[in-house]
Amino acid sequence: MNAATKIASTSAAVALVLVGLWLFWPTSLGGGTTYVVTHGQSMEPGFSTGDLAVLRPTGSYEVGDVVAYRSESLDTVVMHRIVAVDGDRFVIQGDNNDFLDRDRPTADQLLGKLFRQVPQGGKILDAVTSPWLVALVAAAALGVFSSSQRAGGRHSARRPARHRSARRRPAVPRSLPASFSMPTRAQARQVGIGAAVVAVLAAVGGAALLALPSTETGTRTEDVAQEGRWTYAGDARVGTTYPTGEISTGDPVYTRLADAVTVSFEHTVSAEDLEEVAGTLRLDLAVQSADGWSAPLGSSPAAPVQDGTAVASALLDPARAATLVDRHDAEIGGSAGSASIVVTPVVEVTGSLSGRSFTATQPTPFTFAMDGVALRPSADEAAYTPSASVAVSLEEVVPRAFTVLGVDVPIGVARVLAITVLLGAVLVAAVAAGISHSYTGDAADAFAVRNAARILPVAGLTPGRSVVDVSDAQALRRVAERVDGLVLHHAGPEGQTFAVQDNETTYRFVFPDTAITRTPPPPPPAPSVLASLAAPVTSPLPRIA
Repeated sequence: MNAATKIASTSAAVALVLVGLWLFWPTSLGGGTTYVVTHGQSMEPGFSTGDLAVLRPTGSYEVGDVVAYRSESLDTVVMHRIVAVDGDRFVIQGDNNDFLDRDRPTADQLLGKLFRQVPQGGKILDAVTSPWLVALVAAAALGVFSSSQRAGGRHSARRPARHRSARRRPAVPRSLPASFSMPTRAQARQVGIGAAVVAVLAAVGGAALLALPSTETGTRTEDVAQEGRWTYAGDARVGTTYPTGEISTGDPVYTRLADAVTVSFEHTVSAEDLEEVAGTLRLDLAVQSADGWSAPLGSSPAAPVQDGTAVASALLDPARAATLVDRHDAEIGGSAGSASIVVTPVVEVTGSLSGRSFTATQPTPFTFAMDGVALRPSADEAAYTPSASVAVSLEEVVPRAFTVLGVDVPIGVARVLAITVLLGAVLVAAVAAGISHSYTGDAADAFAVRNAARILPVAGLTPGRSVVDVSDAQALRRVAERVDGLVLHHAGPEGQTFAVQDNETTYRFVFPDTAITRTPPPPPPAPSVLASLAAPVTSPLPRIA
């Protein structure tokens, strides 16, 4: 991971942490979030003793909001519900109380509105903030810090003078751990860093998901159906045209054989959870010509709605309609063209659906075409059964969900995913740390793993004309980055040597603590007297393997 990637990852993690702190930093430490642990029974059944309430200030408060304020009469923080507004003050009462709170706080005196409820979260908070647990966490953190200092601290200090001046025995250099190859360990380190960033993101996201309410107020649309049915009937002269002397729906109305016809319209309103429907229905009749002229022919009595249904009937007089058309033609001095009789239903119906009111729409009129012989109804079958609907928007409390790539993800699933990702990322980070970690606590090994992209192992190291021993390994890495060169690594008797070659100058750092001096083997047992006499005199020296 280069410096830019490290900075970007660190910045993202810090930003998320800061957002989380901004959201949940308590007011006692200068933040805007108030934490209240409930006691007593005043807010039952919604709240029980030991529940944790998270409250945040808001720009406005309304009746029904659960709020907290510091009561002057009780000298404590009280969390109850707003039940009324009295000028610029709020009337507050506990859900389980039959009396109002004595205090009347203003908006500035309210600590905040309920943001999140955590059942029995107060008990958990008390346990987390107990002195014993805080002391235990502090001790564990101190132990981890101390061990990290020992494992990752600087090793630039040389051995004491007595060790440097002492004559060293030939030594065999200690090589880096070989359980995994250096590229594998370096790649594991990068994976571990990425998994740690993912873990931080999942932790912040999971905390935000847990803080959000599990439900939200959603809007759904439900249709109120309106169905109608046109019919007409009348008496006519018995003959070939009307054998029974009756005119039925769908028949032409021959004006020489029928004096009048009754037109009826049945209108029905229906829907699930329909609570109330009331109103009236009437029919308006009119005659009109192709030139836009029209004249009323009367209206039917208003019929009331009963159980969502109303039926209205009107008497249609073809002779009167023909007379009005003839008068119109005579007045304009010619024929106005084709004429028709239009029967228009006037629906004045209102109702409520799940507490939301609605008003019925107007159905389609029914038309008879007029000619010199008959009234002819529409040939379209759908004209006899007009239908419509009214869309009613309903608010309901639904499980909170998020839309991700066009898919609705419930908050419960999102929480499980966040926790799963967090656990998976922690596991991956732990495994990667185990692969990349120096099992011997070797600082040279840790340096090589962190900078594996620049490390070049060499069998021998020939320094340039000028040799500069830098103060620590990090300084050597900065030199390599400045000259954009490789860090040469050589395991020698003096320890692990890392160097950067810049023209004739060699920048070098040696980890002296990585050299191991093997203990010489014990001398052979003393020879017997006879063997000493027989054997030549020798001066055995210890062999160094």
